[in-house]
Amino acid sequence: MKLKMRVPALRHTAWMRSDQGSAAIEFAFVAPVFFALMLGILEIGTMMFAQFALQNSVMDAARLIRTGQAHSAALLIQDKIPVAQCTSDNGSDQTSFNNEGQWFKQQICCGVSPLISDATCKSDVVVTVAAPSAGFAGDFNSLTNAGTAGTYFGSDPGNSATASVAGQNIACQIVLIRASYNWPIWFPGLAKILNSNNANNYLVNAPNGTHLLTATAAFRSEPFTNGVSGC
Repeated sequence: MKLKMRVPALRHTAWMRSDQGSAAIEFAFVAPVFFALMLGILEIGTMMFAQFALQNSVMDAARLIRTGQAHSAALLIQDKIPVAQCTSDNGSDQTSFNNEGQWFKQQICCGVSPLISDATCKSDVVVTVAAPSAGFAGDFNSLTNAGTAGTYFGSDPGNSATASVAGQNIACQIVLIRASYNWPIWFPGLAKILNSNNANNYLVNAPNGTHLLTATAAFRSEPFTNGVSGC
């Protein structure tokens, strides 16, 4: 009889000491923080990579203007002669462009693909180019407004939307370039959490739940044409 009385007691003690299922319960507590951290790394990491790609693309495209390659391409485009779609890729297709501004923007789009698709870049990336007559001491207000996608400004902000600095003789002139893009946030819930703890709204700082990416370049172009003295 004593043996029979002890068996249920032992079974009850073993059940009380069992740790089966404890890992699942602990993970349920840790999972929200873990996934929020992983999604945050993915979101911010990809967004910063796109920012660096856009800046690098603008610097590469700016070199085309600074060295006169853009001016040479503009002469061909004005004569309706196809040019390489991507100057950085010698094997890219020969393409006809409507104007020099369209060609210059394509060079920036070539540098950010596939992070930003070519179609999205053409429609949503805003590129502004200005060559103020007063140089670095001039007024750069022509760049304060994002404008519409694909607008380009020459030395006179009143030029038509198809005018481009690339098509002008700007040897030894100061040129300013800016490209901006509203990067869509993939995880709105994460953005809400981060923004609630940041008065500057780091993750979402543009309309429609997006983050503004901006890349700039400022330089004096080289004396790439005849009859221009040293800068």
